[in-house]
Amino acid sequence: MALMPVADALSAILAGAEALPEEMVALDAPISARWRVTSPRAGTQPPQAMSAMDGYAVRAADAADLSARLKVIGEVAAGRPFDRKVLAGEAVRIFTGGVIPTALDAVIIQEDTAIDGDRIAITEAAVKGRHIRPAGVDFREGDVLLKGGRRLTDRDLSLAAGMNYPELAVRRQPKVAVLAPATNW
Repeated sequence: MALMPVADALSAILAGAEALPEEMVALDAPISARWRVTSPRAGTQPPQAMSAMDGYAVRAADAADLSARLKVIGEVAAGRPFDRKVLAGEAVRIFTGGVIPTALDAVIIQEDTAIDGDRIAITEAAVKGRHIRPAGVDFREGDVLLKGGRRLTDRDLSLAAGMNYPELAVRRQPKVAVLAPATNW
């Protein structure tokens, strides 16, 4: 009996195959989404403007002059918003990853300030947008970062986690059985 070329055998096997249905799998599940197929859409990352440095969030107009003395009215930890209104002449202590308060548009790094009680003096003028990671700088709502039909790698799973997906819709894993003839060869 003549052997069939591998490409022909594979085509014959896959001719009747259909994609399996999807199931949800947690990224950290014991049987993870690794090597499965998906196509999630991204949410905006970061979701809000965030500080790229430790320092003070300010209005650039308030800190354009080195004679400025700004009153510090609170602080913003990494990943946290600031829930108070910030008025002209005020600043907020902010840490890397802290959400930039509404109406503030610059960060002066801590090395460019001198603290005097509840006020800061600046040694470097603020520049609008400096040291701020704008909302969506990594990716935006609706961006497709993992295309359907691909086998997911560890890198892809890390990206999915960065896209705020704790679980993914993936194709169900097939169950395969191999039957061998009961003859002695």
